[in-house]
Amino acid sequence: MAANPIHETGPLPLETLEGQGLQWFVQGENHDYIPEEFIELHPTESQDLLHASAVLFDYFVQAIQVVAREGRWSELHLPNHCIRLLQYSIERELGNYLIGRFDFSGGLAQIPPRLIEFNGDTCSLLPETAFIQEEYWEQERAELPPGEPYNELMVSLTERFEYLLERYPDREATLLITTMGGDDDWLNADVISEAAERAGFDEVHYADLQKVTFSPEEGIFLEVTPGNYLRFDFWYKMLPWDFFLFEEPELFAILDRIVRQELCIILNPAFAMLLQNKGLLKIIYELYPNAPEVLRAGRSAVDFPDQRFVSKPFFGRMGENISLHDGQVVAKVKTEGDYGSNPMLYQELAPFYTDLEGHRYQPSVFWTGEASAICIRRQDSLIIDDDAEFLCHIVAEKEEED
Repeated sequence: MAANPIHETGPLPLETLEGQGLQWFVQGENHDYIPEEFIELHPTESQDLLHASAVLFDYFVQAIQVVAREGRWSELHLPNHCIRLLQYSIERELGNYLIGRFDFSGGLAQIPPRLIEFNGDTCSLLPETAFIQEEYWEQERAELPPGEPYNELMVSLTERFEYLLERYPDREATLLITTMGGDDDWLNADVISEAAERAGFDEVHYADLQKVTFSPEEGIFLEVTPGNYLRFDFWYKMLPWDFFLFEEPELFAILDRIVRQELCIILNPAFAMLLQNKGLLKIIYELYPNAPEVLRAGRSAVDFPDQRFVSKPFFGRMGENISLHDGQVVAKVKTEGDYGSNPMLYQELAPFYTDLEGHRYQPSVFWTGEASAICIRRQDSLIIDDDAEFLCHIVAEKEEED
């Protein structure tokens, strides 16, 4: 990282973003979401983040296979009625994984990257990473040091969809994308849609969950015109599997049948429910206690006699219901949220790069069968949550050796 890695820039190209339907990220309440700055990464920093992601995805796959082989479902607080589907998914669908995002501490200023968590079922930050920082960089590149964002997200995501079509040659190239209806979710879904269309999907449709028809005998349908139902062979959901498991159990039972009868390919596959489960981090730590990318993890504060840990809910999201202890029994800071009744994972307190203004920086890496893009968030808080800024980046060009 450069001595001063932050480079001030001009304003975002609003007209370009409006043309792409991305103005939501820079207007209204989001007007300061993307600061007029770039952060410069050294090539070794980006390489370390990408390498850590490749190693960690293998660790996650190994861990879910251990869970299935040894029957350790209860350690992840999963009910019995989901086990059959998860076993099936681990055995048959490992190759169907589409996209996730690793969140790291460190990774900057010579602080080694260490995994905080894996958004392995559903993930956001797709438009910002794939499009906005690219447009911003194109505008500002003449004023920035030599380099560019590390961003192969659209290329790699398109290749994943191409692979799925090749893997299932007898399937129709029809994709339904479903969210709960929020603006942010739809903008993330647009990235999925564009990649699928580039890959050769003939039909790509959107629908809120309540408009989708789920049949345990026939599959997944959408009424595209009055009385005309289109059946889909692929379904991408911007909703996590544990939402169906705990909030919509009848629908989960139908999805169980749809998957095991191979009526539709659901993305991400059901085993992604395990990847996103924070309890899996404890099992990964057991398997790889000396791995430099892995933080120590336990199921109780007793595992951390120095009282330096973070507790987080197994099924939590958006930085909710997290408590941070920095050497004291009483939490130094904690957040509220909807996951307070969850079982908790206890994780070693990790170092973050922090600037002189108190901003903490969190790099992330998208995984699409490979480490395909880097993005960075920052916040003047000990816990990075939905209020964090998205900070565009460049990876400095490598210096030529003599």
